[in-house]
Amino acid sequence: MDKKKSSLPDEQRKETEEAAQKAASAGYFKTALVQFGQRIGIVEQTKLEPKFQSNINKLISYHNTIYNIVDSIELQIQVNPSVTAMQKVVSPEGENLWEMLGGWFHYMTMFHFEGHDALMLQKYSHACGKIAQKEIHVQKKTRAQYIRKMRMYTGDESFELNDNVKQLNDLLHGIDETRHLLKHAQTTNEVKTRGDAYHRMIKAFNRKGNEVQASLDEVPMEASLHQKELLKFAGEVSKYHDFADNHLTEVLLRLGINPNVKPNLKGHNKKASKIMKLF
Repeated sequence: MDKKKSSLPDEQRKETEEAAQKAASAGYFKTALVQFGQRIGIVEQTKLEPKFQSNINKLISYHNTIYNIVDSIELQIQVNPSVTAMQKVVSPEGENLWEMLGGWFHYMTMFHFEGHDALMLQKYSHACGKIAQKEIHVQKKTRAQYIRKMRMYTGDESFELNDNVKQLNDLLHGIDETRHLLKHAQTTNEVKTRGDAYHRMIKAFNRKGNEVQASLDEVPMEASLHQKELLKFAGEVSKYHDFADNHLTEVLLRLGINPNVKPNLKGHNKKASKIMKLF
């Protein structure tokens, strides 16, 4: 997915990105020197306000939670691991498990059974085809409609959040480094140059902090949307399972079998063995 565009004006966004890149590209020696200075107390260390840092950690945790929820949701509608491994929820054509089961029933009807047994398998084959159509319909709508906001949240918005938090931390280091250099300026020109660099870091940090705060402010609204999507998905999956159950129950009833009565399995073991040998 494409990265979500920053809400900052173009010029300010460019300045902020340049400052963040400069802070992030500080050489290993400079970074280590500043960190060493902070440890021994000769370089000031700027930290995020504890509550702000705590809220950022909670937001990252929420993003991870939604990511896991999306994964779990998609496993509810696609149980074939070879499909989910391809980051898909709809099976390739002809590989839907219900379709394949229905195809096997039809094959056994044509070549291995006859009479009542063939009729039973044919009815199950037809039911499997109907269930497959319904399942594919639910699979397609899950990503496109049911959990669209949640999937975007784990894509575009998670990318933006991670990028903003990284840049925020880079800018913290940039502030410390440029302030330390400013304090040790020895000429008027150095004071001006290093002062400008320090000021740019502070402005970039404030802008990036505002972007992160905007993400925090959106959480209540986002969480409400995600709850609605989760409930909608649960309702649609419930309808799908009812659909499958009703079709399979209808087959039994049409065959004169009461699904609520325990079947008499006498004589069926041989038939079951015959079917299993086909696999």
